[in-house]
Amino acid sequence: MQKNARVEYDYSVAKAFTFTAILFGILGMIVGVTLAFQMAFPHLSNLAGEYGTFSRLRPLHTNTVIFGFTLSGIFAGWYYMAQRILKVSLRESPFLMFIGKLHFLLYFITIILAVVTLVAGYTTSKEYAELEWPIDIIIVLWWVLWGVGIFGLIGIRRERTLYVSIWYFIATFMGIAMLYLFNNMEIPTALYSGYGSWMHSVSMYSGTNDALVQWWYGHNAVAFVFTVPIIALIYYFLPKESGQNVYSYKLSILAFWGLMFVYLWAGGHHLIYST
Repeated sequence: MQKNARVEYDYSVAKAFTFTAILFGILGMIVGVTLAFQMAFPHLSNLAGEYGTFSRLRPLHTNTVIFGFTLSGIFAGWYYMAQRILKVSLRESPFLMFIGKLHFLLYFITIILAVVTLVAGYTTSKEYAELEWPIDIIIVLWWVLWGVGIFGLIGIRRERTLYVSIWYFIATFMGIAMLYLFNNMEIPTALYSGYGSWMHSVSMYSGTNDALVQWWYGHNAVAFVFTVPIIALIYYFLPKESGQNVYSYKLSILAFWGLMFVYLWAGGHHLIYST
């Protein structure tokens, strides 16, 4: 393609994630409303036996909204924005197109498995990290695939300058990779004790250490899913839709590194129910 030729962007992967965000957004909110009614009318927990209890629906709600709805929107945003910001199309790299579609497929399978296992009662009992170890392995696979897609597109970009949104996406990838791996270190119960379920697992940490690692992760599940990538979306769509340039690039640098150095290490407050 010539240097000044018009780039034909491919939004197929972005659209797939967008439809998934809509689907799991609706499902997650329905479960959330159901839980709200159960808190007001506790007898509603008995409508579907063990499968409709608050204790099973609550993690289903949080995981569907956080990882089914929000993360789908973030991935959709990446596959839409990155091509435009970096001035390169997924069509130009069959390899990266394959990676993107495989990323979506494994991700969608993960969400379906999450719904089935959580309703069935399989859980690590660690908030925002309830999914058991076989699903964790699949999550690591598609997270690595997303990383390959991120750095692959950056590597073949035409636009030399990395817009601030790209920084936030890179931080999201690296931050969650570190957090998820460390917090989900677990051993299948049958392997650890010689009996019990192979699906169930026990944490490699114990006592206070387990609590500290869990809320280092839990706090940053909010930071690096609900905050950092959302800021990436805002930095692109807000100037685009308003027609106003970013006021200060220096402030964006201050905000980025302030968030990275402070937010990342502030998880302990969850353990003392304080700010």
